[in-house]
Amino acid sequence: MLSELLGQAIQEPHRRVEELPFFKALPAGLLPLESYVGQLRAMAVLHGTLERELQELGDGAIRAFLAGRPSRLVHVRQDLGALDSLSVPDIPAALPPVTQLAAWIRLLRVDRPTDLLGVMYVLEGTTLGNTQHLPEVLRAFGERDSGIAHYYAGYGPETVRRWRDFCAFLDHFPLDGEGRARVVRTALDCFRPLEALFSALYPVGDAQRVFTARMLNPEAGDHAVPADLREIRAAVAAAEKCREAFPYFDERFRERGQAFAHSDSAWLATLAQLPEAQALSQVEWLGQVLGNRGIPRITLERQLAWLHGDLVAALPEQVDRFRVLLEASRHLERERCRKIPETGFQALADAFQEATVGELGGRFKGTGALIVSAVCDRCNGITGAVSSLVPWLSDPARFPPAWIAAVSQTCQAAMAVAKGSP
Repeated sequence: MLSELLGQAIQEPHRRVEELPFFKALPAGLLPLESYVGQLRAMAVLHGTLERELQELGDGAIRAFLAGRPSRLVHVRQDLGALDSLSVPDIPAALPPVTQLAAWIRLLRVDRPTDLLGVMYVLEGTTLGNTQHLPEVLRAFGERDSGIAHYYAGYGPETVRRWRDFCAFLDHFPLDGEGRARVVRTALDCFRPLEALFSALYPVGDAQRVFTARMLNPEAGDHAVPADLREIRAAVAAAEKCREAFPYFDERFRERGQAFAHSDSAWLATLAQLPEAQALSQVEWLGQVLGNRGIPRITLERQLAWLHGDLVAALPEQVDRFRVLLEASRHLERERCRKIPETGFQALADAFQEATVGELGGRFKGTGALIVSAVCDRCNGITGAVSSLVPWLSDPARFPPAWIAAVSQTCQAAMAVAKGSP
């Protein structure tokens, strides 16, 4: 049985990990919050990478099995969301082993996809191990920060049953002797970076804690963020205003979209350090990327304005430094209004709102502006601006016929106006 082979093979590396200082400090109540959060961020990267790569597999059996199981990524994101307000810094030494393991998972999917079963075994096995540590986590952090142990709780009362189901799935998966041996080697290979990860997470000195993009979004990579916590909090506040103004974000992109909204906003704050021409170039680049992914540039335009206001409120003595962000917002506004002037733009957005009963009672407020902005973006050279947005908004499984008709009418009306613009 493959599950038995795997269980026997990982006994020694699993014992080594459990004997690391991290797992000695946890039951003793000595583990810092930074170390605990660092583990959650690392697991978000690994589970997120594995789940995305498994969905790309041609093997329908694996996809079908996963479809019936809760997402471990959702569990860890719930915990990180509950901890967001604490602005816990990162431990940079923990980043390389996570990056290495995530990159390896992506390569396996291309080169030897069924070997990913070994990675699945190791990460799924954390559900059993974590439940043993759950009381320790709750004693150490639960009284101070409620709602931060979904990941350690696994599948709750269903944890053991789901583990047995997973083992049965492995045992019936069609692999020859060499295939099973590769899966076992893959599982063993996971433990080297995991051991490096937990060794880096604890012990750790004060000088080893920094603010990074991963602090806001474990999947964001290593791009720049402000070094001043006040600026980071202002960036998060601006991102939240944008999400509130355009609920479409959360409806379409869910928790992952929220995390990227925070990390992107923090990166935008760093543009205040650049000369204006360079900052505008970076904003143009991000606008192209977002516009082609179903996020019209009016959202970036508004977020830059909110970001400017929040940064000035947080650090009023640096108002001159932040002015470039307001200019970037105005630049995007001018680009938009060159295609459809503000009065006409608002009239089209208002007509959509009226035709959709207040954009379905406010649940999708701001959608009319998104549609008209996407048309402006396409006229400004973002070729996928409309095609990446309108099909999602026209899905009959998601929206009623009157809404879909209004989407089409608004898009056509905006195109007709934009064609007549200079």
